[in-house]
Amino acid sequence: TLGLDGEASDEAAPEAIAYDVEIAAADQAELGRRLRGLLERSSQLIALEDRPPFTAVGLRRRIDGDIERFQDVLRSEGYYRADVRGDVDREAKPPGVTLLIDPGPAFRLESFTVGYVGTDGEASAAPMPNRDDLGVEIGAVARAPGVVAAEKVALRFLANRGHPLAEVADRTIVVDHATETMRVHLDVDPGPEARFGAVSVAGLQGVQEDYVRVLVPWREGDLYDQRLVDHYRTRLLRTGLFSAVAIERADQLGPGGTLPMDTRFVEGKQRSVGFGVRYSTGEGPAVKVFWEHRNLFGRNEDLGVAVEVGAIEQSAEVRFVRPDFRLPEQDLFVDAVATRTNSTAFNELSLETSAGLERPLTERWRGSLATSLEWARLEDQDGSRTSTLAGVPAWLYYDGANDIYNPTKGTRLRLDATPYAGWFDKTVGFLVGEATGTAYVPFDDARRFVLAGRLRAGSIMGQPREDIPANKRFYAGGGDSIRGYKFQEVGPIDDDNDPLGGRSLFETSLELRTRVWGNLGVVSFVEGGNVFENSYPDFADPPRWAAGGGLRYFTPIGPVRLDLAFPLNRRDDIDDPFQFYIALGEAF
Repeated sequence: TLGLDGEASDEAAPEAIAYDVEIAAADQAELGRRLRGLLERSSQLIALEDRPPFTAVGLRRRIDGDIERFQDVLRSEGYYRADVRGDVDREAKPPGVTLLIDPGPAFRLESFTVGYVGTDGEASAAPMPNRDDLGVEIGAVARAPGVVAAEKVALRFLANRGHPLAEVADRTIVVDHATETMRVHLDVDPGPEARFGAVSVAGLQGVQEDYVRVLVPWREGDLYDQRLVDHYRTRLLRTGLFSAVAIERADQLGPGGTLPMDTRFVEGKQRSVGFGVRYSTGEGPAVKVFWEHRNLFGRNEDLGVAVEVGAIEQSAEVRFVRPDFRLPEQDLFVDAVATRTNSTAFNELSLETSAGLERPLTERWRGSLATSLEWARLEDQDGSRTSTLAGVPAWLYYDGANDIYNPTKGTRLRLDATPYAGWFDKTVGFLVGEATGTAYVPFDDARRFVLAGRLRAGSIMGQPREDIPANKRFYAGGGDSIRGYKFQEVGPIDDDNDPLGGRSLFETSLELRTRVWGNLGVVSFVEGGNVFENSYPDFADPPRWAAGGGLRYFTPIGPVRLDLAFPLNRRDDIDDPFQFYIALGEAF
């Protein structure tokens, strides 16, 4: 070491005092997982454990600091009689620091009232929220975050009803140790009633200004409503045209009691190129390449081109979408798909075009209605035939899940129905209907353990199987159907063990998903189902069952999936002992 004069010194550097930390309570259950987590995150002893102090005084300073921080945390959680003590076991190697917590009783909320102050006329005319509006529960633990949240809700309540300039003028909080209760009163200045003023726009480059103005959900002079502002921001971001959107109101009223609205945009990239890869033992490799322009004519028109090349199927698709067609949030779409398929069930060369409308029906429901025209040359067990079909595809979709790519909670339901009419060796008409439901149930607050389930059923009515084109029949088996069985090979088969397809379908899946460490997860699953010749699942043939497991690596665009599945009641000389799958995204 160096001495004070800079010369070498034989005196040894002081040795750091390493220590272990324990947060304890006489009754460990009193702390609870959430409260213990708050204490651990506030602890400097834990945060700086890998940088121990060099003196006993430094260690004591850390202990005293944690005691003060713990008291603050406990009071904010409603424990106003909490006692925190810090002890050091100097005989232990390394010394053990114990923070002993006695939280005491949890104080309860006795009352929460709101009063208006300010100009008498304005204050008396402003709407008054009740406890239900504020989300306040009398008798609940008197947590400080709950009080702060209720204040924000009160201001939001007023902003949603024409008073965006409201503010909390004063707050009175009385903590009664005798009754172990808390009373809260807010004095709120509601401010004047305000109306939407002129909207200014800045930052646009490739997007036309009249398009973003068409999306504004209010008219100048309407009573101010913060919910409309939030809805406008959400709609703008959902277009995919902007990397940032800022909507700000003026701080004071303009002429006529209006608030000018300032909108500023940062446009994102409006073209993208991407690709996807998947592989399974039953279908072989497949590669998909796509290109998209999200602002073709300056009004969020979307043009997409996708080409997929696989061992069984090759396809090319062009899709054009015109958003907000005739009505807000109503999309017009035009689609054209060319497909070539070479499978054990059938060979296909087809061209399909469709056009229709899609729009939200409620917050969770969407619907679509379209028309389609399809030509296909098909080769199956009955020979080579040509079909020409006109259809009216319609669907309803409910999305109550919490995430698009990796749902961990909620439900989804999709209902499809398409009546077809046309020519297939003769005049034919039939109806294809299908329903798919999924559910996701978390087992813990962090949602590391999630049980996912899926049910799928379908029916074709109106024609016998041989008069339904092979590419319109139901098939099962494969990575997106019943894992463990080859693509399309669950269901009726001919004498050569080639799939015939059917007029009805039933599938079910149950999967346990576990996030084990960081971005790595594991799953275990069981799946089953079958395809039936009749137009309803009669279960004349028992379901084919499979089980397996897999790995997940979670990325920003969804999980990478590796699954290994084994058929449980496989057919001799038909089903392989196992199937392996690699793909992007969960199985459902």
